Amino acid sequence: MKLLSGEIISNEKCGKGLYKIEVFSPYICRNANAGQFVNVKCSPDGILDPLLRRPFSIYNVEKEYNVFSILYLEKGKGTKFLSDLKKGSNLNFAGPLGSSISIGDRSKNFLLVGGGIGIAPLYFLARTLIQKGKNIFFAAGFKDNNFIEWSGELTRLGINYRIFTEDGSWGDEGLATDFVKENIKKYKNYKIYCCGPRDMLISMQDILAGKKISVTALLEERMACGVGVCRGCAVKIKDGNGSFVYKTVCKDGPAFDLMEVIFD
Repeated sequence: MKLLSGEIISNEKCGKGLYKIEVFSPYICRNANAGQFVNVKCSPDGILDPLLRRPFSIYNVEKEYNVFSILYLEKGKGTKFLSDLKKGSNLNFAGPLGSSISIGDRSKNFLLVGGGIGIAPLYFLARTLIQKGKNIFFAAGFKDNNFIEWSGELTRLGINYRIFTEDGSWGDEGLATDFVKENIKKYKNYKIYCCGPRDMLISMQDILAGKKISVTALLEERMACGVGVCRGCAVKIKDGNGSFVYKTVCKDGPAFDLMEVIFD
């Protein structure tokens, strides 16, 4: 991990409040792996408001251009600052942070289940899996069609996928978790990765309980330091002895065995 500054190559709007920012950083492109994130300073130089950096999953890495990207939603003061940054200005960030996903060679089939902005880290994972010759199915769920412009990037991956929206305005009406529930026998030999709202992850736990299917969740939590010192992003993880331990999303994660996560 390093404190870095990179030139912004583009910062384009992809939907209502949805942006993709591309940043030049040879260091991130050399060292980042799927599942990791960067902690971004979301204020001008010399200004400490907002005080804390904001964590963003690494959405994509283009090593041939030394460019990585972040997909983000404008929700508050920090992300409003990000959305106003122009091409050619610099972004201050720390990374790569978090533990990367260990894919291994044995598993051939992967089911990726994303909800809302939770599709961001799964996109980087999908590209990594493609490079390793894996078979992938991507199920993505959204409230409405706000991410419809993003779907072009998913199409260009050349993998099988299904889109679900709660209001039926894009893709199939319904939830991505309902699709998993209805087709779980089909994916019994798949390794599953999921990222999204807490309610979605709880539903995934319920669906997969007792199924003996490997499922990894990429957790999203508010963070402060981003390196495991302040423990502001600690979550409860089962310890195998009927109790639990606290682990930090920023350092021990963000990837955890979903069936070991305790949601209070």
